[in-house]
Amino acid sequence: MNTHSNILDHTSIGATTPNQILQIALAAWRHRNLVELVDQFNDQFTFTDYALGLEFKDKERLTEFLAKIRERFPDSERRDNTIFSSGDRVTTEWTLTATHAEPFLDGRPRKVPICVQGISVVQIKNGKISQWSDYYDQLKSRRQGVAALFEQWIEL
Repeated sequence: MNTHSNILDHTSIGATTPNQILQIALAAWRHRNLVELVDQFNDQFTFTDYALGLEFKDKERLTEFLAKIRERFPDSERRDNTIFSSGDRVTTEWTLTATHAEPFLDGRPRKVPICVQGISVVQIKNGKISQWSDYYDQLKSRRQGVAALFEQWIEL
């Protein structure tokens, strides 16, 4: 999918369609601007990651979760391959790539590639995201160590 890096510039004119609102959120994600990303959510929202079994309804906690992703996987990149829009819902098929450092011979770290494909279903109400649901392969994410890292974080 071809996207412009200046999508954030459109926030000043006000996004009007669900697709535009999601595009602004995704651009903020790519630019690592978590404040702008979370600002696209309604005050009352639900963000659900079904593979990890996580649900957020608080912007502060969602911001912490997204920051933890950036901390654990600083080279992570989400590429949205296809975006479908219908009414107040937008569905995007995406690929998330990253690397994870793990101990190898003599404790020296090696970088292990991570590649997870999934979809997000996003509902927009009153110009903001009211519901965001991520679906992807839970078993594959566990094999690649993604779930284990976040299970440790959840316990904190």
